[in-house]
This record gives sequence, structure tokens and C-alpha cells, in this order.
Amino acid sequence: MFEQLPVYVVINDPACPNKEVLTTPAEEVTFPLDAKTREMMRLLEAKFDQEDNCAGLAAPQVGYNKRILVLEAEEDEELQKRRPDFTDTLPKTIWINPSWTPLSEEKFIDWEACFSVKDLAARVARFTEISYEAWTPEGKKITGKAHGLLARIIQHETDHLNGTLFIDHVPEDEVMTLEEARKIIRGE
Repeated sequence: MFEQLPVYVVINDPACPNKEVLTTPAEEVTFPLDAKTREMMRLLEAKFDQEDNCAGLAAPQVGYNKRILVLEAEEDEELQKRRPDFTDTLPKTIWINPSWTPLSEEKFIDWEACFSVKDLAARVARFTEISYEAWTPEGKKITGKAHGLLARIIQHETDHLNGTLFIDHVPEDEVMTLEEARKIIRGE
């Protein structure tokens, strides 16, 4: 029997409850972690693991108003052929209370989509190089620098913790259906 995992909160689904969790800054997590927070992290990671094409998942996307996310940017030759900006890798990790700072003003515009914005995509400008800090579930502080695609993933997922979606970064007339975006990407 399969465990019941949380469902995605989807901003553009009129029937979806709890949408305010996507537009409200998430609460800081305090240490040591309590049992409720640990269970929420376990379910968030299980939801991340069930997806075939997922680089990051933030707690608000599944209804939890906490500053927690799961990230992964594992080496992938096929993806690296299509994404020359995929230079930095990161094994699957859970970050608590993450933040980032741009290391230059340089930005790169690229396609983004999201489980919390159903069937839409847009080209979003993101900083190409950032520094970041976060805490592990064990309470250890981690810091580092990220470039290219990994920097984009960190910015996108951290936005969720700040109540921001990728569609908030672009004019409404630049948002298109995911299928339209895929046609453009394929050169059709």
C-alpha cells in the first residue's frame, strides 16, 4: 500500500485550497527540529522523490508554510548537452532557512515552469552567480557559491519561501502555455 503524499498547491487552479501559502512568506524553522517538522520534511522529500523531472521542491508547494526545500542537480550528460550553463552539481539535499545573495549583476534569461503554476512557462531573468547559506536538518550551517542552472534552481525554490512565483518576475503577456514553450524550445 502506498503512502498518501501531500498534493501540490496550484495557484492557477480555481479548485485548489490553501493557495495563500504560495504568496505568503514562509515561517523560519527553529532548532532543534520538532517531530512535526521532521515528518513534514520526510513527506516533502518523498514527494520530491516521486517526480521524474524535479530539481527542487519547496515546502509551500505542498502546503507547508515553513522555510524548507529539497534540491538536487546531479550530473546528467544529456542535460549538460542541452544546458551549457549546467556546470555546478549538488547531490539531493534538504535545506532549512536558505538565503542567497547575487555575486554580480549579470543575469541570464531562460525558461522556467513549476508544479505550483500548472501548465504555464515563461522566460525568467535570474542572477548567473550567487552565494548561498542554509542549514541542514542536523542544524549544521552550509555556505557556498552556485553558478548557472544550479543558481537558477536555488533562486526559484527560495522564491517559493518568500511568497514569490516565477510568473511574478515577468509581464503577464510573456507567460505562455507549457506546450507553446516546448514548441519554441524545440524550434517548431
